[in-house]
Amino acid sequence: MNEAYRNALLNVDSYGAIFMYATHKDLTTAPRHIIRMTEPVDPRVLLAAVRTALDRYPQFALGLVRGEKQYSYRFLTKPPVVLKMDDISPYYIGSDDTNGYLFLCGYKDKTIYLEYQHCTSDGRGFDEFIRTILYYYLRDMGHDVEPGRIRTNETQFTPQDCEDGYLRLRGMPQSDADHHPDVPSFHMPEYDSRNDDNELTTELTISLPQLLHYTKSNGVTPMTFLMTAISMGMYRTYYVGTDRTEPIIAEVPMDLRAYVKTTTTRFFVSLLDLPFFYDYFSMSFLDACQACKAYFDTQKNLPHAVFWALKNANRVAKSHKLDMPIDEKEQMMRQQARDYIRRDTFILTNIGEFKLPPSMEPYVADYSAILPCAFQPFGVLVSSYKDTLKVSISQRDFNYHLVENIRAVLREIGFDSTALPYTFHVTRYDGLHLAKD
Repeated sequence: MNEAYRNALLNVDSYGAIFMYATHKDLTTAPRHIIRMTEPVDPRVLLAAVRTALDRYPQFALGLVRGEKQYSYRFLTKPPVVLKMDDISPYYIGSDDTNGYLFLCGYKDKTIYLEYQHCTSDGRGFDEFIRTILYYYLRDMGHDVEPGRIRTNETQFTPQDCEDGYLRLRGMPQSDADHHPDVPSFHMPEYDSRNDDNELTTELTISLPQLLHYTKSNGVTPMTFLMTAISMGMYRTYYVGTDRTEPIIAEVPMDLRAYVKTTTTRFFVSLLDLPFFYDYFSMSFLDACQACKAYFDTQKNLPHAVFWALKNANRVAKSHKLDMPIDEKEQMMRQQARDYIRRDTFILTNIGEFKLPPSMEPYVADYSAILPCAFQPFGVLVSSYKDTLKVSISQRDFNYHLVENIRAVLREIGFDSTALPYTFHVTRYDGLHLAKD
């Protein structure tokens, strides 16, 4: 590996550094992806597939060093591992549990679990790695599969695969016009982060073709549709019988790859606010959805999205480079993270379609992903596979009335849904638990 490649791998992107300093109790440092197969998982074949995929993705063969003043990446010398897994993870990511790797690959029965430290990637980027692992796993299991556009070892890693995409934004038009101001939003009581409690996660499944027909026919989008359903469910659960009038505000990571051509797997989103104002609750579902969409369009306007992405990335990059002791920097960065997400009611992430080549689809029964709550009382992640849309709702308060009310809102506009609730805990992360060679 030449020096340019080594430097590209070890470079920290502008925004991802925040996740190095936080813990799983501050930020969603380790989202979970769940792939349910049609046959029992062979862990030995899965481990071999992970090792092969790492040859194509050296950016995921890194660990972390907690230095005197900052965190940095390091090359690992130990092999990756595949671990027995369950809904409640007993592991720490980046620790001796994973041989220092900043992702975890686990299995149980017919299910493959993959989690990653968010400093290395976002959901779209990590899905690229997952697809490669699945391709080699199915091939080595003896199935006749084709890679399609999956990045395999027939293609080559380039430094652009892990570039800092935010640097590409600096020459683009920027504008703070119509920026949503920081206003008090609806919040549950504060989460006591001294405890490391489990969460209630519910996977809601609805028909993707039905959703797309509704949104296209009515001039709205899947995200504003779901924001309307979730917000109206929250209204019935937490507002009725109270004097609350605050808007519900979701932090929505907007994938920037659709606007900036890059193959990067690193963190590359603009974190936008999607408000659902109190007066929307008195509207019909469709009218509220259209109002929500019209407002969000102002936030998604590319000059604004670029402005906000760079503002956040520059803040994190500056903090990462400050000349101060690591203990102090950790506390500063964790407070920054909590203050930022405290502006919003919850995080609503859409990682989009998990698309596989047709030859691989018969062996993958289902796909979903989970955004843990961390400091927030809720975490919501949206994904789709084939004809189903999954909405994973994580909660601190275990109030299942929220899910029931969201499903009731959906039923009233003609959408059936199924619900799979279970107790969940993501793999933990803390810089004091990092592996050392």
